[in-house]
Amino acid sequence: MNGRADPPASGPRGSVIVFARVPRLGQVKSRLAATLGDAVALEAHRQLLDATLATVGACAGVERWLCLADGQGGPPTDADLAPAGFRLSWQREGDLGARMAHALREGVARGLPAVLVGCDCPPLDVRVLESAFAALAQVDIVFGPTEDGGYALVGARRDLPAVFANIDWGSDRVMAQTRERLVCAGAAWRELPALWDVDDEADWRRWQHWRTTGNAGA
Repeated sequence: MNGRADPPASGPRGSVIVFARVPRLGQVKSRLAATLGDAVALEAHRQLLDATLATVGACAGVERWLCLADGQGGPPTDADLAPAGFRLSWQREGDLGARMAHALREGVARGLPAVLVGCDCPPLDVRVLESAFAALAQVDIVFGPTEDGGYALVGARRDLPAVFANIDWGSDRVMAQTRERLVCAGAAWRELPALWDVDDEADWRRWQHWRTTGNAGA
């Protein structure tokens, strides 16, 4: 028992928050840009973001948020950044952990589970989102780990900011360190099957192969 009433049948069952950077040349996918150039990195970012928004748009019965980091140059004024069916919000200051914790806190404050996803994970589909919501009926927090030691999805049904503190973001230790924080916080969690994401040129080539053959390879 969690002391909360079940949401009305006609209302949302939770929220899905897409975390992304504003598409700007030279400010996205830096590891990919290092070998393939800024233009390819920007186009990859746009394509990955569009695919993620389409996936979230196909997930029924949820509130949908696009939560952007403005980077340098300040927040844009283009309302079209948030497609139909999405609400637009802005990431707060701080490291990635602080920004994710804040977004999830705002999500669960509405009394429903919140699932946060990045925008660089091609295999993340509606089935993965449904699995995350199913897990949150039983545990406090759920993760979609990635093969490189991080995670592409985190969902929560209560505020657990300590889980995201003092993590070496961008390293291969992210998920391992997060497990340590989960144990210390006494949180019940679940991990979904591992996914893969697009960070560097090798990932980009894997993605291109997957797009044409449907097989991601090794």
